[in-house]
Amino acid sequence: MHSSSTEPSQIVLLASFTDTIAAHLAKNQLDTADIPCFLGNENRPYGPVLGAVRLFVRAEDVAAAQQALQPHHSVMHTLADEPAMATTPRCPRCHHPDVVCRHQPQPHDNLFVKLRLWLLAPERPQCHCFQCGYDFEG
Repeated sequence: MHSSSTEPSQIVLLASFTDTIAAHLAKNQLDTADIPCFLGNENRPYGPVLGAVRLFVRAEDVAAAQQALQPHHSVMHTLADEPAMATTPRCPRCHHPDVVCRHQPQPHDNLFVKLRLWLLAPERPQCHCFQCGYDFEG
């Protein structure tokens, strides 16, 4: 008779990253917190064009992992009198409004992000949540 503690844990997707370095930083945070995790799709030959780097954890570790990945920086907010305030997107994961969305690459973006935004010209803006670190389409 097997006890429930010997049953294999379900593996779940915790986060997706367009940037391999950001994925490794998140994995390092979880490793430091002694939360077992692994990355998938990190050796992409053409970078983010072929999909995001995925960070996986055990289902029972999701809450602890989300807590460990909470950013430790001050939250940036838009000014209340800006007209865009009414249509500010919210993160689909944590529902926080501390999100930046853009159609055009920025000078600090790596070459693969620039190519994806220039060549693929996504119809929807590429967004990043500063609260939980989630990357998504706006």
